[in-house]
Amino acid sequence: RIHRVGEVSGGAGQTGRRVGRAKSFSMAEELQVIGNEYPVTSPTFGPSGDLFAVSSAGDIFRYSTEGDNEFQMEAWGNSSGQPLGLDFDSQGVAFVCDAAHQAIFRILRVEREGGTFAHQIDPYVKEYEQSQFLGPNSLCLSRQTGMLYFTDSGPLGETSLQNPSGSVFAISPSTQLLIPLCLNTLAHPCGVALSPDEKNIYVAETAMNRILRFTQHPPQVFHCSVFCQLSGRFGPTALAVSAAGDLYVAHFDFAENAEHGRIVVLNSDGEVTGSITVPGPEITGLCVSPDQRYLVVSERSTTTLYRTPL
Repeated sequence: RIHRVGEVSGGAGQTGRRVGRAKSFSMAEELQVIGNEYPVTSPTFGPSGDLFAVSSAGDIFRYSTEGDNEFQMEAWGNSSGQPLGLDFDSQGVAFVCDAAHQAIFRILRVEREGGTFAHQIDPYVKEYEQSQFLGPNSLCLSRQTGMLYFTDSGPLGETSLQNPSGSVFAISPSTQLLIPLCLNTLAHPCGVALSPDEKNIYVAETAMNRILRFTQHPPQVFHCSVFCQLSGRFGPTALAVSAAGDLYVAHFDFAENAEHGRIVVLNSDGEVTGSITVPGPEITGLCVSPDQRYLVVSERSTTTLYRTPL
């Protein structure tokens, strides 16, 4: 179900705020399974409009649409590691957060004679001030500047409430400088996303059950604050932002504790404006389709990649 919160007029000239009528849908009718052959995460759209996702075995899959409701899956490449996060630049070059190598890889797909493809895999960044990363988790690329933002958390449990040592970094494409936005202070930073104007960076700090916002003032000077404090469930994992500025938050929990998944919708002021109930609580990835019509969701306990209309 999708729940929306709206302004309403009260009696005697007063205004109030209440939960509006819920726009509900049947999961079986409205949710469309894109794939469930392999457990995948980090769905994202490439510059050509095709959908991609990664598996922990290293595979990068591409899902091409045939008509409005049919998808064909093919192996696009392999990172030769354990990928967690994936994004593409405007030229179709893939950037992958790899847990096995504790690094970010740059993958270029090149067509060879005969119509076959080769992949050039290069380490993009793997350490800060001669210290190895814990394990990059999620990343996103600026479409305006090419800046790459990523979280460094290590595996679940390595950075926690007892050991808040996770970080958020940015890499400048022009200088190749690695800029720490928040260094060794976060409890499992996970999903990361940019606001539509790219002035703000949102980060899901899973173990603190909250969303952080890094805002730039002046440009390239980042200030961090709590954007939204959640409660219940384990914590936020994945983030996606619509062109209108709505922030979709995967409020993850373990399958032993919850039957259904919950996606919280926040506006640009950090206010909860709705929620989406989906099958399976272990949501690991979110992305909004380029036409803004669908939210694509990866869920671990059901090993399913699906989309739901917005």
